Amino acid sequence: MHKLFPLLIFAALVVGCVSGRPSPQISAVPQTAAYATTGLLQAEAQRIVDAFASELERARGETLPSPPTVEVRNTPMLIFFSGKSNTIVVPWWETQPTEMRAVFRQFSGGTDADAEQLFGAFFNGFLVAHEASHWFQDAADRRESTLYANENQANRLAVAFWRTQPGGEQFLARLEKLATRAAANLPDPTPVGEDPVAYFGANYQTLGRDPLKYGYYQFRFMADALRDRAELDFKRMVSPRNDHGS
Repeated sequence: MHKLFPLLIFAALVVGCVSGRPSPQISAVPQTAAYATTGLLQAEAQRIVDAFASELERARGETLPSPPTVEVRNTPMLIFFSGKSNTIVVPWWETQPTEMRAVFRQFSGGTDADAEQLFGAFFNGFLVAHEASHWFQDAADRRESTLYANENQANRLAVAFWRTQPGGEQFLARLEKLATRAAANLPDPTPVGEDPVAYFGANYQTLGRDPLKYGYYQFRFMADALRDRAELDFKRMVSPRNDHGS
């Protein structure tokens, strides 16, 4: 997703990694707590990114370029990775506009509290690893042949990463319920008779400006990856043997 409960706080542990960079691991099942400030959100999201980078280096046995820096600010794209600035932009619930909160009520199919819970679980938690997966795709030249496949693979990599973390299975089981419900709450924007892969790629920018239409594809990707998570092994998926040209 180049391109909302009290929110999740992830505690960190420090362990070694191949590069010598501190390797924060997310400890136990994420606990429910509200971020008092954007600074706390930024710090916790950065820990996710750094844990992803450390797990990646451990799996590949090599050092990769510096992981992205997290910024907290609201944009129409909600959450995205910028290769140009090597940043991941993460959204903040407290200042989301009224119309965006309504979108998340539709995603959740429930109340304002349900919308905030879904926002926190995905956009301040799970999808931070999704964006870190886009960083990996760029850094290791592992971009897929279509935008549809690239987004789908980023979700599968994020699921595989969370499986490596203490308490990850409980977290993913909860997310599967939320993602499956959200996907069911959204109409399929693919025109009748058109191939969804081709349609998604040809209309990527337009879809990205409509959170309900774009959300349909992303929640389908996430629901499918979460359902199939037992098949997703992070070390195997990021192995250098799978790099293009290997």
